[in-house]
Amino acid sequence: MCDYKVCANNIFRRIGIPGPVRIPFFGELFNIIRKGYKTNDSDLVQKYGNVIGTTPLILLSDLDLLRNVLIRDSHVFINRRVIENISGPLEHGLTVLKDEQWKNARSIVSPTFSTAKLKAMYSLMNEVSDIYNTRLLEYADKQEIFNINILNGQYTLDNIASCLFGIDTNSLQNENVTLIKHLRKFFEIDLTNIYIYITIILPPLASYLGKKGYSLLPRDAMNYISNLVNQIVNRRRQHLERRNDFIQIMVDHEQEVTADQKLMEAKENADETESQQQQWETLKKTLTDKEIIGQALIFMIAGYETTSVLMSFFFYIMATEPTIQEKVYEEIRQELGDDEITYEKVSQLRYLDMVINETLRMYPPFIRFERVASNDYELGNYHIPKGSIISVPVYPIHHNPDFWTDPEKFIPERFLPAEKAKRHPMSFLPFGDGPRNCIGMRFALLEAKLAIVKALRIVEFQKCEKTEAPLQLGKLAILNTKNGIWLNVIRRSE
Repeated sequence: MCDYKVCANNIFRRIGIPGPVRIPFFGELFNIIRKGYKTNDSDLVQKYGNVIGTTPLILLSDLDLLRNVLIRDSHVFINRRVIENISGPLEHGLTVLKDEQWKNARSIVSPTFSTAKLKAMYSLMNEVSDIYNTRLLEYADKQEIFNINILNGQYTLDNIASCLFGIDTNSLQNENVTLIKHLRKFFEIDLTNIYIYITIILPPLASYLGKKGYSLLPRDAMNYISNLVNQIVNRRRQHLERRNDFIQIMVDHEQEVTADQKLMEAKENADETESQQQQWETLKKTLTDKEIIGQALIFMIAGYETTSVLMSFFFYIMATEPTIQEKVYEEIRQELGDDEITYEKVSQLRYLDMVINETLRMYPPFIRFERVASNDYELGNYHIPKGSIISVPVYPIHHNPDFWTDPEKFIPERFLPAEKAKRHPMSFLPFGDGPRNCIGMRFALLEAKLAIVKALRIVEFQKCEKTEAPLQLGKLAILNTKNGIWLNVIRRSE
């Protein structure tokens, strides 16, 4: 029998899914390297339609079928594509875990991003955003143009490190240089590293090499961060320090489970019903140390780049669309005045929400996301085999004129409640959808909104001689710019 991964293109032809002729050995990788994800996906959708067979995956942008895959039949598509043994500690992270392991970890980690926990983290975010504002005012007073990508990267790194695993990176103030150096290695992709291409072209070989010590990620940086997080976990367990962050939530959960276990053991087992035993089996689950480190690294990597990208594109819009910037500023003045910016008040800024959503539509941080079929499945008129990879091309969906009128125009009013009600819910997927959507979405939006509101209160964003129009976008799966986003800021009058 032909293995799905090896013979995907033959399967696509046999079941009638249209798509490009497979390029020997490289598959679609050749075109991705040449054009980049954004352009390649858009070209494929325009040429072949909304269901495309492109080795080794199915590119799916049919919105009704997407709703089935992500929502109605999410139990069939509960996992993401994973290549074993290539990611070190990330093997234990939420984006990599499968089936029951994923469900268990997700249920334990989810409270980190509840309203109550986000409110508790808000003061930590506030401290970082104050430093961010100080940096903006320095640029304004010096009349110095700057690449806002760099500043936003420092802001999100400081926030994630502080709020999620209790580390003060202070990258906005250029402190803690050793830690920052290691953290940044996670985001420096070396395209001369042949292991990257082996991973894409020959996953089984990549997995074998992973067992022999090869890794996609920098091993020295992983070891440094892992040891650091381990030290923090141990200090929390010994009650030497306490913070409102992810690590503390995990340690508190462990201690609650331990206390409940002792209580349960004190009771007579004979009085325990089967349902009580099952409830206890669920209750006693905790994350291992490897899983805690895995989640911490996943949150850092996923949250750092994506939130920074959102903020950078948002401020680019502010500088290039001054009328929209003024409307956002007026809403902030009207709703907040000079009052303290609280968690509740940030959540009440409706026009700001619309502008952020339109930014995410035009510039979605992730170009694609994936799900894997755990069984044979009827995808519309196509019978696809177990193991089929469904890849969702977010950028073409967000720029499809069938879903969005004048998709290349920035129109925040698209996200008025009445307009949203007219659209298919799958036409807007910046954070994915279904049970495996982005768990940190609310955290990311909160840290972005807080920085935006505090910044627009004190400075106005303007174009400068190095501001590109239109922007030249990069080729990677996380949307970026080729040359940065260069802007100027001026102080607002008191």
